[in-house]
Amino acid sequence: MITRKPAGPYLIESSPQYAKRQRWVCVRRVLSLPFAVVNAALVGYRDELDRMLDAPAIYLGPGK
Repeated sequence: MITRKPAGPYLIESSPQYAKRQRWVCVRRVLSLPFAVVNAALVGYRDELDRMLDAPAIYLGPGK
């Protein structure tokens, strides 16, 4: 079976707009990674703080 090669670009990956978009997506992911890590740490800290503040008091003195 013989196929003809199109005169222009025939794959979406070969278009300059596609390559530019892919670079932009990669840059956004790399730049947003530190914010995601900091956000996860802050959410974990707030959850632990809420749990600690809602916990019942523990008395460690003599007698009860």
